[in-house]
Amino acid sequence: MSTDPEVTTVTSKGQITIPSRLREQFGLEKGTKLMVVPTEYGLVLKKIDLPSVEEFQKRVEHREKNVDLSMDEVSRLVHNARGADE
Repeated sequence: MSTDPEVTTVTSKGQITIPSRLREQFGLEKGTKLMVVPTEYGLVLKKIDLPSVEEFQKRVEHREKNVDLSMDEVSRLVHNARGADE
């Protein structure tokens, strides 16, 4: 793994281009989600892997036997949580 620094530019919309060598090295494709973490040294980008809708539903169904919530209640809670972030 190369640790040679790369330079990129922030656009007027606050966007950056991650150099292709680094995108390939870290498996960053269109739609990849990155977490931006502020530190005392600057910003750190962290690739995050979110489950697909199908995987999320499987996880919820697996746990629903242990939790007293209907799928409608879970959907409402998820919808409300997403609205709080916007």
